[in-house]
Amino acid sequence: MRTHEGGSQGPRVSVPLAVVTFVWLAALMQWAMYDLVVPWDSKNQFYAFYRFMASAIQSGSTPFWNPYHYAGHPSAADPQSLIFALPFLAWAFINPEPSLIAFDAFVLAHLLAGGWAIVFHGKREGWPAAASIIAASIFMLGGAVSGRMNHVGIICAYGLFPVALLLMRLAIEKNSKWAALGFAIVASQIALGRSQVPLLLCALLVAAFVAQIVASEGFWQTLRTRALVIAIMLIGSIVLLAPPLLLTLQFIGLSNRPATPVETALLSSWHPLNIATFLSADVFGSLRAGSEGWGPNGQTLKGVDVTDRSFNYMFCGTLTALMLLWHGIAGGRITMKGGRLIAVALVVSLAYALGRYTPVYEWLFTYAPGVSLFRRPNDATFLVVLCIAYLSGRLAADYIRDGAPKMHIGGCLIVSAGLVALAAMSVQFADASQRAFEAGAQIIGALIVLALLAWALHAAKTQRSRRILMSVLALATSAELVLRNAGSVLNARPAADYALLQSPSGEDSRIVETIETDMAKTTGGPFRPRIEVVGLDGQWQNASMVLGFEALNGYNPLRIGSYDELVGPGESTYDVKGRFFSNTFPSYNCSLSRRLNLRYLVLDKPIANLPRKHDVTKFTPLLEGPRAWVYRNEEESPRVVIRSQIRVAAIDNLGKAVDLLTENGQILVDSDDLLSQIYTSRKATHAKVRITDWRVDRIELAVETSSPAMVKLNSPFYPGWEAEVDGVKKPILAVDLMFRGVEVPAGARSVVFSFRPFSWRNMSNALADVLNLSATK
Repeated sequence: MRTHEGGSQGPRVSVPLAVVTFVWLAALMQWAMYDLVVPWDSKNQFYAFYRFMASAIQSGSTPFWNPYHYAGHPSAADPQSLIFALPFLAWAFINPEPSLIAFDAFVLAHLLAGGWAIVFHGKREGWPAAASIIAASIFMLGGAVSGRMNHVGIICAYGLFPVALLLMRLAIEKNSKWAALGFAIVASQIALGRSQVPLLLCALLVAAFVAQIVASEGFWQTLRTRALVIAIMLIGSIVLLAPPLLLTLQFIGLSNRPATPVETALLSSWHPLNIATFLSADVFGSLRAGSEGWGPNGQTLKGVDVTDRSFNYMFCGTLTALMLLWHGIAGGRITMKGGRLIAVALVVSLAYALGRYTPVYEWLFTYAPGVSLFRRPNDATFLVVLCIAYLSGRLAADYIRDGAPKMHIGGCLIVSAGLVALAAMSVQFADASQRAFEAGAQIIGALIVLALLAWALHAAKTQRSRRILMSVLALATSAELVLRNAGSVLNARPAADYALLQSPSGEDSRIVETIETDMAKTTGGPFRPRIEVVGLDGQWQNASMVLGFEALNGYNPLRIGSYDELVGPGESTYDVKGRFFSNTFPSYNCSLSRRLNLRYLVLDKPIANLPRKHDVTKFTPLLEGPRAWVYRNEEESPRVVIRSQIRVAAIDNLGKAVDLLTENGQILVDSDDLLSQIYTSRKATHAKVRITDWRVDRIELAVETSSPAMVKLNSPFYPGWEAEVDGVKKPILAVDLMFRGVEVPAGARSVVFSFRPFSWRNMSNALADVLNLSATK
């Protein structure tokens, strides 16, 4: 461990911990004081998913199946459902209905945990308090973290990385089994984010593990004496990660998500000119309300770019830029022993994020496992910020101890030429939007501040003066990040924009009350109505999960493939054009609409004004404007039906097979499915079914039939569902193209559908499916 100032073992950890906590609280207050919340996916998606999970747990059910989303959705397999995020799972038992700002605080608490871990890292490295505060503040609020705080799953995985890294090092250095177990838990939580950023974070953890073993005294001796600890870390992570990951891979194989071609992924490359935002936060208007800015993005580079300013933002503090360019690159300290892994990771992450502008990403997309599953190379900017945070702490510590570095001519030339070229090209790019003057002014202002900081750092000659100066600059950098990056236009909107999800009021309350009042009059027996919302703003897309309405649509890029193909619910139904009416679901009057029990339509305009024409005589208006038009479908079918007339046919193409659906009481069964009963060609003289108990993961039915029959539940067929008839397990058939059916003998019967995704049978089938899919590639 490094020592400084008389050989002391570094500062007391309580000081930087307290300051970092204060910085985090000050950042949180940027939202709370102005009644702002982290917007978009944070609320429309993740908050809604959390509310569903918490309500399911509070009701005594499992949250593995979500009936309020796309007519039924396998939450157990969805990376964005939060049900395997242990902090959220524990919180669901305590606070099932958090306020919007409380949800934000809980998410951002993951960043605070990471900031604390960096402080302990700094303590172990002998960093002064100022260095740890700088590193932790950058980690919590820098660049892409600020721009993309709405991506809850990414933020949580990112926030846990320093904790996992710290536990890994403790486990190996101290041969601690408890630290190893802690690492297994935290690392598996990172991996269970199941997106590109967790994938990259896990790769960096593996690299850090290998580097630590290689750097230890006596490589083979370390492996031998730490064998048990290493086994706990490895096996524990696999055991905790494998089951949910297997379900996700199963879902991907059955989902609407096609393979992502590299050409599509490259559209999300991080343009090199966006490095200018690392030097000057607003050089491209990133922090200006009412504008998407004038830097490289999807609006200014149409056809070659699909990013926006939140993806491209990289400001981590003025001091950070100076230290990295001067002390790190020009002074050569970035390559000094002890920081080389992070330096290499920074270079690789930057090359990865640049996508089309370097050969690194395309090569990894082709050859590295997992990379081709995702579509945004600019996700790697999270790792860029992570590496900058660690490097900045180390550079600040080195400066306090040793002063400014000797300048290397090569490094100075690289930095000088790079700054001149970057400034010139940034102004030129901004000129295409008539913003050259504004971009130039921002660059000049940033260079003046950088020059003043450089003078101050150079003027401090003693270790004591450098410590005092860096302490002041650490607080200044933290304040700069709080004021610029917290509660900005990149990550904040008025809480009122999402009031529906917390406490509906005004017109939103009228809409909800209209549906609930009418639903209370007509629900019962075999009926459970569904709803579709089209044209209303983003908070309505997944509001059904919070309000308890079973919806045909929602907001999620992952959907069951057969459902998506047949129904075409779309992902962006805040715009009516995002609702894709296909040949299999041509209108709200079609056969599938009735089978899906669509009773209520909530539209932003009269149904007669929709782009696709519908038989308006079949819909009774319940509410007519001004915010929404609510209609009741008078042709809705029951949720559960019983039939003794079965039609068997070959179903090779879902789109064409929809013509086989009839309205004469028959149930369609694929000829590939084996029937165990003989059915008459006539309707049973006595057959009825009703729902006796309904939970999100379990449905109980009471059946009476005078002849063998098929019970059909109009909910999507999906692996993991099991059926029992009078307590005896029966196979579930995919009937009427995408619904669940089970055969029952004559008589009075009890039928139970239960979702058990972690059953041995389903896990075995999932593993076989994944292996078969891999073998065919």
